[in-house]
Amino acid sequence: MYVITNRFADTILEKNRTWHIRNFLDIKLMREGAKILLKTKDFSMFRASSCNAKSPIRSLDVVKIKKEKDKIILLFQSKSFLQQQVRSMVGCLKYVGEKKWDTKKFKKLISQKNRLNCAPPAPAKGLYLQKIIY
Repeated sequence: MYVITNRFADTILEKNRTWHIRNFLDIKLMREGAKILLKTKDFSMFRASSCNAKSPIRSLDVVKIKKEKDKIILLFQSKSFLQQQVRSMVGCLKYVGEKKWDTKKFKKLISQKNRLNCAPPAPAKGLYLQKIIY
């Protein structure tokens, strides 16, 4: 789970617990971008350079984006993740939500499998391990 606070002023109670983004994020566009991430594919674009996984192929089973007042909550479900994969995907979805990238460009960049195409990863402070399913 990744939590973003999307409002002009940061909240004291949430400081260092969420990623504070002042710019308006279009949730509808972020949801469209999230659909591109679903299923089994090569996630090389989202992989940290120090990742030791043998393969960048992963299956992303669930991506949900919901809004609760001034919070945007992104839920990801997979059997496994690459190092920095979730934070990198959130950074890219932020670009889509800010309209820096449209969904066509996002899809094209993923297909190129190049880490240099990735948006800056989201900071660690909004990332939470919510549940482990065996």
